[in-house]
Amino acid sequence: MKRMGLLAATLVAAAISAFPAEAAKVRIGYWSSGVSLGFGSFLEAGKFMEKQGLETEYVKFPDVNAPTKAMAAGAIDFAIGASAGSAFSVAADGLPMSIVLATQVADLDFVVLADSPISSLKELKGKKVGMSPAGSATAAITTAILVKNYGFEASDFQAVPGNDSRIAQFLVQKDIDAAALRTVTIALLPDVKLKTLGTFREEWKKITGKDAPAVLGVGLMRNEWLAANPDAAAKVVAAMRNAYEAGKADKAGVAKALVAAGNISEEDAKAYAALWDGIYTVSMDPAAVASLKAEFEVFKSVGVVKGTLPDSALVTGPYDASLKIK
Repeated sequence: MKRMGLLAATLVAAAISAFPAEAAKVRIGYWSSGVSLGFGSFLEAGKFMEKQGLETEYVKFPDVNAPTKAMAAGAIDFAIGASAGSAFSVAADGLPMSIVLATQVADLDFVVLADSPISSLKELKGKKVGMSPAGSATAAITTAILVKNYGFEASDFQAVPGNDSRIAQFLVQKDIDAAALRTVTIALLPDVKLKTLGTFREEWKKITGKDAPAVLGVGLMRNEWLAANPDAAAKVVAAMRNAYEAGKADKAGVAKALVAAGNISEEDAKAYAALWDGIYTVSMDPAAVASLKAEFEVFKSVGVVKGTLPDSALVTGPYDASLKIK
């Protein structure tokens, strides 16, 4: 009888193991404009999350700060490119979410129309400058550059908020004097004659003394989901890493995903895709962590964020574990 019991138990165990474990579900949010659109559409079209065995729901938002707000409300579990500025703020406030990746770098230019009398950044004092809305990393970095490098007070220029397409329209209509525009946006404006006053990369290097560009977007994860799904969190990061590498090698695939998802022409999509290597990153190695900490201190020094960025808010576990996953 004992032998029969053991046999039955073995058969039951075998039957259970024959059924695959239920896939972990992750709700992924991203801003359906700007830099987030390219990575998000390619990530979704290539089913990189699903290839890691994850059940995925994508949620798109029309506003740059919306994914962070949605996570605070428990509506999503992971944001692929949350604004570094808003992520720093919620981390300093102790909200239950963690920065697990640096995902977008600040590849932007300060531009004016070609016929503008303005020829340098120091001439922006008293001028209207278009940029992403307050709370965005773009707005924070713009403020830091003008304050740190050119001695401005925050009140010395008028920030005009909007998404990139809107800001570009304001510039063409001469409703603003200058704009901080992403290089992907500038690439989509071949017929608009622009003059570059400076780049974020060059100006950020003046502030930090280092070659590393400022981080524009981060991978933000809800702490409750992370604690309940540590293995799945590593798979999410592995999928992000795989998508990044695939995008570097397959610009045509990136363009195709953009055409399908972004109501964008094939010509514009190809121009956007060509910039992939310079606008994205997927890392949480020691250098990335150090860069994020330094950026927080710069933002704090110009009053963009307050408080302290706790070490516990920068979580490297999912990234480290992802390095063992193909």
